[in-house]
Amino acid sequence: MAGNGDLIRSMRAGGGAGVAAVQELLRRAKAGSVSTAELKEVQKVITSPELRDAFKNVARDVSALLSNGGERVFRDVSSLTPDTGRLTDARALPERFLADLTLVEQELLHHPGMTKDQKAARLFAFFESYAARFAELAHGTAQAEQAAKGQLAQEGGAFAAVDTGLQLAPALSEAELQKARAQFDKALKRAGFEELKTDDGRTGLEAARELLEAKTKDAQAQARPRSLEAPGWKDNAAAADRGLRADVDKERRAINALDVKGPIQPQLRVPAPKVEEAPQDAAKKKKSSAAAGTDQVLGGQMLWNVMHLLRGDELDDVARRDAMTQLAVAAALILILGAILVGVLVWM
Repeated sequence: MAGNGDLIRSMRAGGGAGVAAVQELLRRAKAGSVSTAELKEVQKVITSPELRDAFKNVARDVSALLSNGGERVFRDVSSLTPDTGRLTDARALPERFLADLTLVEQELLHHPGMTKDQKAARLFAFFESYAARFAELAHGTAQAEQAAKGQLAQEGGAFAAVDTGLQLAPALSEAELQKARAQFDKALKRAGFEELKTDDGRTGLEAARELLEAKTKDAQAQARPRSLEAPGWKDNAAAADRGLRADVDKERRAINALDVKGPIQPQLRVPAPKVEEAPQDAAKKKKSSAAAGTDQVLGGQMLWNVMHLLRGDELDDVARRDAMTQLAVAAALILILGAILVGVLVWM
């Protein structure tokens, strides 16, 4: 079967083969096996001046698939699943399933346009291939088929060219079978199967166990759920949007808290300028200061406020400039009031 790149090259040639190639690419894209980049290349080809007329009937379909940045186009599960028919030992399948899932998890489950129900269905579909191979190897079906094909090859029959080079491990004993299923249980729990729900009320883990216990394809078909959902999961796009809104709200609360608190208002007492005074005036001023209970110096709390202001750990640049402006205005007013007070004292 031609790959996506081969089909795109056929499109560039135009004609009937080019139209057939576009139609096949559209079919694959709707199944999720064409990437967004490949679809954009298809669009580039069909909208080129020399080929626009030949592909005008399919241009709209390609544009529809690319709407919203191609967020609904993601790879088909079958294109992400390895060839499990090449696996040879049922004992190694649980670990192999989890390792392969880790490798393809981003493309399998975390596409921006994927809903939680799509993720649930894709996860279970990825597992089904391993479950089917497990049944073949654990119960000896694959070994028996290989032996039969080998016998026909030796007899020179129709299957003489069949590759029987895989060295399959023996079928599992009952104890080994139980151990392998227990290992699969651990792998499935780590993959989140307990959070899946089937249409008939089972959890995804229960449905997966039944699939692993089925010995034939018919039994596997009966155990396979018709539909799956993941009510505890979040849609990727919705989760990202909620995360962004949370960050914005956090920043807004921080700004509002700063606005409510306002800049620190320092309380300063600036000494009056020195003026030559008569001895009797100085005595009167000293008496007045003693009565007022102040020595006209910065108190401990006042000094801390000023130091805290200049340190500016909790203020941003705008708040610090506002505070310094208010400090300058307050200092000017205090100087003026001090000068007036001195004048009054001098003339009394």
